Amino acid sequence: MMQTSSMSKPRMVLIIKILVFSFVLLVLCGLILMFIRMRPPATIADIAYDRITRSRTTDFRIFIQEDGKYVPYLVLTANYGGNVLLLREHLMDELRPINHSLNPVETWSGWVWGGWAWQDYGAYYPNSYMDNFLNAEFKDTLCDSVIAAMVPSNIVVTAKDSIGPTGRDSYTITRYVFLLSHRELGVPNSSVAVPEGERLRFFRNYHARRVANHADGRANPYWTRTPNTWGTSNVFAIGVDMVGSGAADGLIGVRPAFAICRSTAITTSTDIISGQAVFVLDTGNAY
Repeated sequence: MMQTSSMSKPRMVLIIKILVFSFVLLVLCGLILMFIRMRPPATIADIAYDRITRSRTTDFRIFIQEDGKYVPYLVLTANYGGNVLLLREHLMDELRPINHSLNPVETWSGWVWGGWAWQDYGAYYPNSYMDNFLNAEFKDTLCDSVIAAMVPSNIVVTAKDSIGPTGRDSYTITRYVFLLSHRELGVPNSSVAVPEGERLRFFRNYHARRVANHADGRANPYWTRTPNTWGTSNVFAIGVDMVGSGAADGLIGVRPAFAICRSTAITTSTDIISGQAVFVLDTGNAY
């Protein structure tokens, strides 16, 4: 009995040492985490919605200059192909189509409505009117500091040969500015929607999170980049109450998205919203 007791003593000392070490390590980790959370955000990645190391009280919006005016963008994720994804919070003022109809039809009363031939593939996103508008006319409205921080994104799009026969093929294109997809916006899978990209946590399980307003508060449907593959001319859109699809020449809302470098420096400004400090790009620092 005396032998067993003397052998167990070193073992108990070892266990106590392990427990003490674990406790100290836990305290240190807690202090480090507290420091990280208290540290003012320094880069755009610090305020991304999916950054679990940041306090949820941190705003995940940043104000971006378009045509000299500051516009709020949601900072959705710090890992969109290794970069930070921004999505315009409000819809653009002007409603636009994905593609203009190639076969407009004039009625007896003189009213003109769009018409699509099967072979027109109005729902095909690459090099569509919308794709070209976002990467030229819209991009040119952004200030130089934003353009300098932007990085091209590899986005998944539906292959043309999947549109119409409800196929499942997709491929990757590279763009600076783009629309989010049906899948990225957290819409449930559909047999007539090719999975394009990965779901973003911000939109998980809540249609209300997908709904967007104009700056004046009016809600309006807006386009995704995802075709409804049952036909060749319909594209999915986020409605006020539900997800639907419409003819590609329909005039509805536009909500641009683009990525910028994770190390882009940010700061706060009180000159945009009276009495409130909001995040803006720190133009005094290089990216």
